[in-house]
Amino acid sequence: MKVRDVKLVEDKAREIRKDIVQMICKSKSGHPGGSLSAADIMTALYFSEMNIDPKNPKMEGRDRFVLSKGHAAPVLYSALAERGYFDRALLDTLRVYGSPLQGHPDMKKLPGVEISTGSLGQGLSVANGMALSARMSGEDYRTYVLMGDGELQEGQVWEAAMTSAHY
Repeated sequence: MKVRDVKLVEDKAREIRKDIVQMICKSKSGHPGGSLSAADIMTALYFSEMNIDPKNPKMEGRDRFVLSKGHAAPVLYSALAERGYFDRALLDTLRVYGSPLQGHPDMKKLPGVEISTGSLGQGLSVANGMALSARMSGEDYRTYVLMGDGELQEGQVWEAAMTSAHY
């Protein structure tokens, strides 16, 4: 479902923002700023740009997304729920013990999560590996990574950026 209607994308972004606020308020825990600041980016990617299939989360040739700033998980959870990866009712369980919606995304617990993240500065390195894998295997999927400003000073990020430029 690629949406090219700007109004529809704006409406989805508004829904994602509402979800973020509701999830964080209900859980009484989380990082609203990092999630809210990424709502438009996530909406554009998940509803207009990425080649993905919620009914087949491990589809060959799917685009990959890495949320390097894992503490902004509510924005990813909302986008995945809006896109149909899981029932929206699950959003009410953010940070509840036993829920797949923890403070950082866990690839083993939730469909649509490509990589477990949380340690700031590692996402770009992981995304590099995904992109290089596509190139080496002759596939044409795209790899997207969303980073936060706080992690950009990590040495690993700059090493990964130089690797990206090199390869």
